[in-house]
Amino acid sequence: MSASRSVRNALLEVGHMVTTGYLERDVTVRGLKLHYQEWGNPDAPAVILVHGFGVSGHMFDEFAERMQDRYHLLAIDQRGHGDSDWAPDGDYSRGAFVQDLEGFREALGFERFILVGHSMGGLNSVSYTTAYPQRVRALVLVDVGPESAKEGVDNIVRFTRGPDELEFEEFVELAHRFNQRRTLANIRERMRHRLKPAESGKYTWKFDKRFREQDSGLKIGSELSNDQSWQLFRDINVPTLLVRGAESDVLSAETAERATREMASTRLVTVSGAGHSVPGDNPDEFTAGVQEFLADLERGQFASAAAPEPPTLERLMEEHEAHRKRGPGTLTLVLAGAGAVVAIAGAGLFLSKRSTAKKRRDRSVRGRASAAATHVPSVSFPAMDLELARERAAALVHELSLAGQRGTNRARQAIHEVDLERARKAASDAASALAEASRNAAAVAPDAAGRKKLAKRGKRAAKSSRSSASKVLAATLFIASRLAGRKKKRAKRGGLLAWRR
Repeated sequence: MSASRSVRNALLEVGHMVTTGYLERDVTVRGLKLHYQEWGNPDAPAVILVHGFGVSGHMFDEFAERMQDRYHLLAIDQRGHGDSDWAPDGDYSRGAFVQDLEGFREALGFERFILVGHSMGGLNSVSYTTAYPQRVRALVLVDVGPESAKEGVDNIVRFTRGPDELEFEEFVELAHRFNQRRTLANIRERMRHRLKPAESGKYTWKFDKRFREQDSGLKIGSELSNDQSWQLFRDINVPTLLVRGAESDVLSAETAERATREMASTRLVTVSGAGHSVPGDNPDEFTAGVQEFLADLERGQFASAAAPEPPTLERLMEEHEAHRKRGPGTLTLVLAGAGAVVAIAGAGLFLSKRSTAKKRRDRSVRGRASAAATHVPSVSFPAMDLELARERAAALVHELSLAGQRGTNRARQAIHEVDLERARKAASDAASALAEASRNAAAVAPDAAGRKKLAKRGKRAAKSSRSSASKVLAATLFIASRLAGRKKKRAKRGGLLAWRR
């Protein structure tokens, strides 16, 4: 690790170090030079800052300046961004960013730290936290969630795929049109860290130019489905602050609120007057929200603003309907299993009523045959099966409502598997029990003629029960197999869109 340009002026006051400015430093990780800015006191708690797409660690300058008196802040330029190396092999996958972050931690010797990630950097931070939870004391996610609004992502793509070379002031004007919440002076300072001189004498972007090419062949982002992305966020088990810009076109209020409900130990803060670039759009309010969160963390008093509750069956159904076009989730399979149990119970009730009607008709024909037919319900299959079905359905809802925050998704899958097996067994038991009932009825008939008639009726009832149960089971298994076996359509998003996954 070597120091480059030094812009820090250290002062000593009452026995501890107070700093103004920062140091520009480099470190080599897995063969790549990673650049970063270092702020604050090295003896203070460590905070690693991870920027979004197309920018650099300097996007946190205003925040780090306000926090440097109490924390040791390190704002990394991720591979392909800022003054860090571009990936020679074009690997900008989520896994590559995560391994860079772990290598960065090892090189600087941190055991645990606070992790702050914005946008693409937030997604990388989520993946890092789930892979290395023992390293992260707390997580701050800035305007990023399990899914993003298409309009906001498209706006970012259009901006970063604009002109490749311009005069410096032309880039400043372009950026100001994109984000008019900032002053020209502020944007001019920010663009100084995002641009570099080109051979033509003009300026161009610092981030890897292959990001701006349609068919670059880069490996970008991750292959996670929407459901998998949500589960990744649910798997976070460290205190988390989710910060959203009130005017963001990338993270919707609905997504932020849902994420806060479904993630454990998570607090939501909405920053007024800020769009997607929250730390620079309103640095004072952003810093205040993070300071309050970290202060509660240091005092051991952190609690989520809204304690997450187990999802109700009605809410699970609503969420499934909202996302059904993205591919079947495990809820669909759970409902299929539950439907099988209820359907079989209904079939049992239908057969019970049909059997009762037949016995009433038989009563006027033969007395002893009537007594034998009346004796058949002593098998008690229909009533017992219906009660069992009710108990299983109640148990299913109970299991869903009581499933833990992190285990909800896994519980759904487990219930699906168990209920399908129960459906198979219940259908088989129904056919077998009704067949046995018909044999018992024939055995107690008074004579050969009566036995023959009752046997025929028993066979017809058994055949009907087998047919009904088979149809219910076949339909249920067909639906479940089609849902489970269907491959989720993953649109191959070219270039920049992939990093949102």
